[in-house]
Amino acid sequence: MSVSSLMGASRIALSAYQSAIGTTAKNIANVGNPDYVRRRSDVGSLISPTSGLAFNETGNVDRLESGFIQRQLWHKNQFVGRHETDELVYSQVETLFNEPTSAGLSSMMNEFWNSWNDLANDPESNTARAIVKDKGVLLTNTFNQLATDLGNMQHEVADDVQDTAKEVNDLLSEIKTINETMGASYTYDLADAREAAITKLSKLINIKVTENNDHVVSITTGGNILVPLVNGDFINEIEVTIPKFVENYSVIVNFSEGGSSSAITGGTMGSLLAAQKDSIPSYIDEIDALAVAISEEVNKVHQSGYNLSNATGIDFFDPNVTTAANMKLNIDVLNDPMLIATSDGPDEAGNGNIANTISDLQNDYLIQGIKFSDYYNSMISEVGSKVQESGFLRSSQEMVVSSLQNHRDSISGVSLDEEMSNLIKYEQAYQAASRMIAVADEMIQSVLSLI
Repeated sequence: MSVSSLMGASRIALSAYQSAIGTTAKNIANVGNPDYVRRRSDVGSLISPTSGLAFNETGNVDRLESGFIQRQLWHKNQFVGRHETDELVYSQVETLFNEPTSAGLSSMMNEFWNSWNDLANDPESNTARAIVKDKGVLLTNTFNQLATDLGNMQHEVADDVQDTAKEVNDLLSEIKTINETMGASYTYDLADAREAAITKLSKLINIKVTENNDHVVSITTGGNILVPLVNGDFINEIEVTIPKFVENYSVIVNFSEGGSSSAITGGTMGSLLAAQKDSIPSYIDEIDALAVAISEEVNKVHQSGYNLSNATGIDFFDPNVTTAANMKLNIDVLNDPMLIATSDGPDEAGNGNIANTISDLQNDYLIQGIKFSDYYNSMISEVGSKVQESGFLRSSQEMVVSSLQNHRDSISGVSLDEEMSNLIKYEQAYQAASRMIAVADEMIQSVLSLI
C-alpha cells in the first residue's frame, strides 16, 4: 500500500469512528428518554472504499426497533386507555350512589317504609304523620339529588369527550406535519417524534398504523369498517357538538372528512362515548323507573285510604312524577301532614291498615317483577361489578403492555453499560486511526527529507 493510500484509508477510518463516537454519545444523552430509539453505527459501511468521507445517517446508522412489537404496543394501548377510563367513570358513579351509607338511597327507602310501619302502629299520632312526611321529603330529595348528580356527570363526560377529541386532533395534525416533512427528508429524530405521537394517540382511540416505502404512515380507526384519520398529508379530524338546552345532553360526534363515530370503540375516547351515550343514561333511566314506580304504587294505595278527617282520594306523592328529578310530595300533604291517610274505612281513627299496606309495598314484586330494594341493589351491584371488572381488565392489559415495553426496550432502549463499552472501543479505534495518520505523515516527511 502506498503512503498516500495509507493516509486516505486512515482519514476514512478516522471519520468513521468519529461518527460512531457521535452516535454513541447521542445514545448516552438519551438514556432516560422513553421516546428515543437506539442507534447503532454501521462501521463497515462507514469505512468502505466507496463511502469516502460522506456521512449519511439513514445509510450508515441503523435505527434499532421491532415494527411488530411497536404495533402490538399501539394495539394494546387502546385497551389500557379504555379500561382505565371505564374504571374511573364507574368509580365516580359508585361514589354518587353513596352506598352503603346512611345517606344512600337504600337507607332512605328503608326509613320511609319504616315510618309507615310506625304510623300503622299508632294511626292517630300527629307526630308519626309528620315523620312520614319528613321521610317522604328525604326520599324525594335523595332521588332528586341522584338525578342531578348523574345528569351533571353526563354533562361533564360530554365535555371530556370534546377535550379528548381536541387532543386526538392535535396529535393527528402533528403526525400529518411529520409525514409531510419526512416525505421530503427522512430523519431518525422525526421518526422518534412521530412514534411518540402515535403512542399517545393509541391510548386515546383505537387505531391501525401502516407505513409505506417512503416512510409515510397511514392511520385508520374502526373494526370491519375503517375510517381514515391520517394518510400522507390527508387528515380526518373528529368534530364534537354538544347540544345545549336539551334534556339528554347526548354529544354528536362526526368526522370532518366523513366516517361513522361507531368506529371509535377503544381508548379513552371509546370509553367516554360509551359512558356518555349508554352507561350513564341507563342508570338515569333505572333511577327514574324506580322513582315513578314507588310514587305510583304508594299513591294507588294512599288514594283508597281515609285520613282522620275522613277525606279520601288524596295522592301522597305529586301525581305528575315522571322522573327521579321531578319526584316530590303532593303539595297539600307537604303543607298539612294531617291529610295522610291511614285507615281503609271512614270513621276508623284507630285503623292503620292503609299505612300498613304502604309499608308492606317494600316486600311486593312491583317493578319488573322484583322488590324495590332488590331492583335498586341489583343496579348498585352492577356498578360495583363494573368497577372491579374494569380494574381487573386494566391491570391485566397493563401487564401485557409492560411485557411488550420490556421487549421493546431490550431492542430499542439504551443500555448505558453497552454504550460505554462501545464508546471505549470506538475511541481506541479512533486513536489507532490517528496514529496511522501520524505514521503516514512521518513517512512522507522522511521521504521529503531525502529529496
